[in-house]
Amino acid sequence: METDRLRLGCWRTEDCEAFRPIATDPRVVQYINTGAPWDDEQIREFVTRQMDHYEQHGYCMWRLIDKDSGELAGFCGLQPLALEGRPEVEIGWWLAVKYWGRGLAAEAAVCALQFGFEQARLPRIIAIAQPANRQSLRVMEKIGLTYERDAVHKGIRVVVYAKACGA
Repeated sequence: METDRLRLGCWRTEDCEAFRPIATDPRVVQYINTGAPWDDEQIREFVTRQMDHYEQHGYCMWRLIDKDSGELAGFCGLQPLALEGRPEVEIGWWLAVKYWGRGLAAEAAVCALQFGFEQARLPRIIAIAQPANRQSLRVMEKIGLTYERDAVHKGIRVVVYAKACGA
């Protein structure tokens, strides 16, 4: 899939190296779980899980390639998520810091949402974020998700935003 500035694509094992600077940047992971940068094992597990999700579901947290530079800019996409015992599909994104503030997360997320509703025929898509993660909350609102409730995920307080197909 493509947007004006990004290509969304499937992961390959060799992408682990390009993803390392993003996953180990404390600014990028500040609001992810405990905020600890990822180690090599977590990076490999994430990439492998996304390849598996794509094989099983036809979607994943696709890698984002900047069309101008050809660099890995981050990821955006869909993945299964069990939230408080309820199966959901989550949309999420991470961008390398150098790509922040340019509207790329929303650009990619609109593309992923469209795929989720039109291609994957999902009835509903959610996003979660820690309440202090104002940038992600703005992206959620910008792409048309609305606040639904507070929740706890992996022991961490989050807010849940959602959008139903056709809404």
